Amino acid sequence: MLRRTLVAAGIVCAGLFATGAQARDAAKPARPNVIVILADDLGYADVSTYHKGRIPTPNIDRLGRDGVVFTEGYVSTPICSPSRAALMTGRHQQRYGFEYNNGPARRDADQHLGLDTREVTLGQVMKAGGYRTAAIGKWHLGWNDEHYPTNRGFETWWGFLTGQTNFIDPRAPTVVNGAPISRTRGEGTIAQPYDIVDPLNAVVKGADRTVVPHGEWYLTEELTRQAIAFIDAADDRPFFLYLAHHAPHTPFQTTLKYYDRFPHIEDKAQRVYAGMVSALDDSVGEVLDHLDRRGLGRNTIVVFLSDNGCAAYLPGLCSPEPLTGGKLTHYEGGIRVPFVMRWPAALEAGRTHRAPVSSMDVFPTVVKAAGLELPKDRVYDGRDLLAQVKAGGDAARQFVWRSTPLRTVREGDWKYHRDFDGAEHLYNLREDPKEATNLAAREPERLARLKAQYDRWEADKVPPAWEGRYTEFDFGGRHFKFRP
Repeated sequence: MLRRTLVAAGIVCAGLFATGAQARDAAKPARPNVIVILADDLGYADVSTYHKGRIPTPNIDRLGRDGVVFTEGYVSTPICSPSRAALMTGRHQQRYGFEYNNGPARRDADQHLGLDTREVTLGQVMKAGGYRTAAIGKWHLGWNDEHYPTNRGFETWWGFLTGQTNFIDPRAPTVVNGAPISRTRGEGTIAQPYDIVDPLNAVVKGADRTVVPHGEWYLTEELTRQAIAFIDAADDRPFFLYLAHHAPHTPFQTTLKYYDRFPHIEDKAQRVYAGMVSALDDSVGEVLDHLDRRGLGRNTIVVFLSDNGCAAYLPGLCSPEPLTGGKLTHYEGGIRVPFVMRWPAALEAGRTHRAPVSSMDVFPTVVKAAGLELPKDRVYDGRDLLAQVKAGGDAARQFVWRSTPLRTVREGDWKYHRDFDGAEHLYNLREDPKEATNLAAREPERLARLKAQYDRWEADKVPPAWEGRYTEFDFGGRHFKFRP
């Protein structure tokens, strides 16, 4: 089995490098640089582009004004690592068994959980196509060497491999620590402490896993510095930068610099959260400003999105408004995220795209813009975003989600959803974006058709490669048990 895997991987890589050589030999205009900025648990309403008056995000707003704002941008699942797997492969994670989070860190490391090594990452395609590549920030696609970023297409790596790490030493004089969050798992309750000791959660860099000690630097700021250093380390190749921020995921930590921006927020936890989002927005602004100073802004594609909706099960910190639900749910607040893109050389500024798109679309969009080709030995679920913007969307496109036991289909304005308790829901999102009125009883034929479409989609998918962990949480007045 291992030999077949290595042979298959060798064939894929040979094809990729051939494609890269052809691209370099062709006489074409300068290929674009590419930056994908991923936020962590950032909700739809956490960005002022989508919800004014909550937390100002002028730099993310600017990114949208300079390019296109996707009002119905979806991720493939409402949970961290499977969503990242789909983004990094352009394929539903159910094609290779990455349905649940691969944590906690010890299980991840001991059981060698992570992104199937037969999957081709966006980093691998871009590197083979002649790009400098870097992954900076949160990886969460596997801890061991076979899953390590420098072995999955990224020449430069600086970040952490697991689901969370400290933003700053909690003893630093400038830190403002929010309260540790308690979560129920299985039969007991565990806290999420500030842990700067566990080497599994350490910040590391390079192929040799050099540990970067936690100092008084703030992670969001340090990731930005590392990103800018990569941009400045120029050679004759264009670059692909995957900047995967940790904010505003737990642990909730900010510094006085950001905390003091929100004196009007009385609740400390909410104020810390707002500070984390504000730091994230500053990072986007610093990257954009640096590109412009270097004369790189016009021909650099910048995509910004979140890995899932906000953690609405943590009361009072974030809001899914004007949507319902949040992380772990298939309600719109769990799977619809902030999603904007800029490419001044090819994309008209000030566009708003109101048709649904997917995080899986980033992969084929970037590959095509770079003048490369997708590997031909597999099915891709993503579609070119530039073509979709030009066409105004595809009314016939279906979107399907599975996070067992949840299942969801969206077609046009209609959404079928089977909830945690097995109850079936049908919503018209155009008329009812908050998913308040279940039309399943009124529209039995439509319900049956969407259920049948789900069954057809699932027919060629594979079961989860590992079990999820039980999580319990309260949402909408109900108590849920779930395996994320």
